[in-house]
Amino acid sequence: MSFFEEAYFCSECKKLSKKLDELLFVENDGQNGFCSETCIEKFFEPLVNHFEELEKKWRSQHSLLDEEILEAVGHPVFMDQLLRRPDEVYLFIADGGEHYYSFIVEINDDKYGDFSMMCLCLTYDNQPSFIISASASKEDGMIDNYRWGKKIEDVKQFHSSSDVKDKKKHIEIDEQTLMEVEGKKSAYLAGLIEDRSPADIPIESFSLYEQYFEPTMMEPDEIYSSKDEEGDTIFTYIKAHDREGVSFYYFIVCLRIEEGFQENTDALVPIVSFPSVDGELYRTYRRGELISGNLKN
Repeated sequence: MSFFEEAYFCSECKKLSKKLDELLFVENDGQNGFCSETCIEKFFEPLVNHFEELEKKWRSQHSLLDEEILEAVGHPVFMDQLLRRPDEVYLFIADGGEHYYSFIVEINDDKYGDFSMMCLCLTYDNQPSFIISASASKEDGMIDNYRWGKKIEDVKQFHSSSDVKDKKKHIEIDEQTLMEVEGKKSAYLAGLIEDRSPADIPIESFSLYEQYFEPTMMEPDEIYSSKDEEGDTIFTYIKAHDREGVSFYYFIVCLRIEEGFQENTDALVPIVSFPSVDGELYRTYRRGELISGNLKN
């Protein structure tokens, strides 16, 4: 019997781990694993700085350094559209084998008008796992910079599986209801940016927590039922988790759709889901009637 045993280590701080699942990966076939989000950020910091400098230089040359629409970068509603339902996706494979993905989405907003959101990122299971650069622009020249590499024709494979529109093939929901759900989603995201603390988990890191969606939905610690301003029934699922020794809450806000895909069964359609370490935000979402036990989903 050999005394050798498997061992893995963080690509940044070199901390040893005996189990592979103790490490975080931001690419499906990537060889770099990390013990924490902090190490992920430190590892990719030179790359982030490099691409930020390239964009800053280009914008400076074209008098777009202070483009007003840049204030939209980081807005939850716009970032959600960009990361979950991009209109265009491009893949650039560097000589060293690195895979860089560009996501682009066109947005029409009452305040900002027509513009595009763009990001350069790494992906895991076709979902953005680490954002290298994010930007916004109304100028075609700036947007074209993010059309880097080969265009992916089947863009739907990069659309989030938890997105409401993707549920239509499982649950019969009419177009009017879909539009209603999308409206609620925008409202909840706008409310989230107002209620959340600047010190809370960054919105750009939400995709790293999607693995906690199913455990929260299937075995929540708390479920609250309430009525929104339109009189619709809203269920809020909350579960406490622990990651790398840090405790946080995961929230899933759902809309109940009557007459679901099975007789006498209501369907719950996720509106928004997100992690948080903010106790005040936790208290904000504990509203309505506390439901004992799990609901049939």
